Amino acid sequence: MYAQNPQALRAYGAVQAARPLREQEAEVYAILSGRLREAAASGDPLAFTRARADARRLFTTLQTLVLHESCELPRELRGLIASVAAAALRDIEGGETDLVFLADICDDFAAGLRARPAVAAVA
Repeated sequence: MYAQNPQALRAYGAVQAARPLREQEAEVYAILSGRLREAAASGDPLAFTRARADARRLFTTLQTLVLHESCELPRELRGLIASVAAAALRDIEGGETDLVFLADICDDFAAGLRARPAVAAVA
């Protein structure tokens, strides 16, 4: 669709670039959650393998980013996120990957990213 209409592609890119990063990150988790749930419900081995591979890539990337010294998140939060990512990766590498469990984790991350941080009251 976009390949046939370069103007539409440029417009889509401009809109996406204007969206806040947290919103874009939340969308990544929401999309993966949908893929994981769809694969779990379908029973299709190929869909299962693809969803599992997508989850492995996302959680490996997440773990790597939060553990890197350049990550600006508070140390305690970084540790908690890395711990959740490690639990997801253990599930992925285990004998029986629970796609619904992984989808639930993705939903929680998406919800957290979409939440508005509280603004400190000025005293």
